[in-house]
Amino acid sequence: MKSTTYIFFSLGIFLFACKSEVPEKVDEVSVEKQEIAAPKTESIQKIECYTYLESKDTIYMALRIKDDSIVEGDLSYSLFEKDQNKGSIRGRISNDSLFASYQYTSEGKESEREVFFLKSPDGFVEGFTETEESNGKTSFRNKDFKLNDRYTLQRTDCR
Repeated sequence: MKSTTYIFFSLGIFLFACKSEVPEKVDEVSVEKQEIAAPKTESIQKIECYTYLESKDTIYMALRIKDDSIVEGDLSYSLFEKDQNKGSIRGRISNDSLFASYQYTSEGKESEREVFFLKSPDGFVEGFTETEESNGKTSFRNKDFKLNDRYTLQRTDCR
């Protein structure tokens, strides 16, 4: 009986000693989590998806729009008798204009080019203008866009 009491008494002291150290460690862990989470100020406001689908041509764009109009998403082109492009976009929406960098893979080769889309009542229409290539990236030479309304991306359910 005395040994059982001694064991419980020792166990009680051990648990009490362990409890007094735990809050300090918890505070340290929560501070680290706060420091990691603090820089993240952007949050996704909405997700929108757009598709062009006609005959053997498909264009799909999924946009994640954040607080300050920063856009990230996926964009893929599958046009009949052309190389398929699939990749990601990151850019900004200002008024009805979406300017983004499109990093994609086509036929196993990675490339990057600027893209422009104008939001219309029906969805998004891609705009094209003269381009130039520098350091492996294709950029717009000017902002005199011609809209190709043949490929109007309609709002659709996301995949």
